Order: sequence, then structure tokens, then C-alpha cells
Amino acid sequence: MNKVWSELNKTMQTQIKKKDTYKAGIETLIHLRNQLMETLTSFSEKLSREDFDAIPFINADGYHSKRLHIQFGIFSVLKI
Repeated sequence: MNKVWSELNKTMQTQIKKKDTYKAGIETLIHLRNQLMETLTSFSEKLSREDFDAIPFINADGYHSKRLHIQFGIFSVLKI
């Protein structure tokens, strides 16, 4: 998860904790999920199957481990 997605996630978590901002939290979650899914679907256009299976996140700039593979990232996104 990159820094922008991380911030959206934090915002969403704060919003869903309060009754007055719960609906905005759901909208933030949907926005975050849409961004994540766009990135995931772009992988099929940019990567061969071998590359998809073998490499960690491409040009990643975040706090995650470089050893985590794309499949684990997809698994994490689908949990959201």
C-alpha cells in the first residue's frame, strides 16, 4: 500500500468510527477500493504472467517489505 492509499485508509477508519461521518467513511472506502482495483487490473496489461508471479511490487515507494510479492498485495486488497 502506498502513502496515498495509507492515508485514505486512515481517514476511512476515523470516519467509520463516528455516526456523523460513517457515510463519508463508506464513500472513502469505496474510493480507496476503486483505486486499488484499478492498479490491480492494470497489472494484467503491463506484466507477463511470469513477471506477475516472480517479482515484488514494481517501483514501490512505501513501508511494505520489498520481498512481498504482488499476489500477497492482491490478497491484502481483497480483504479490504
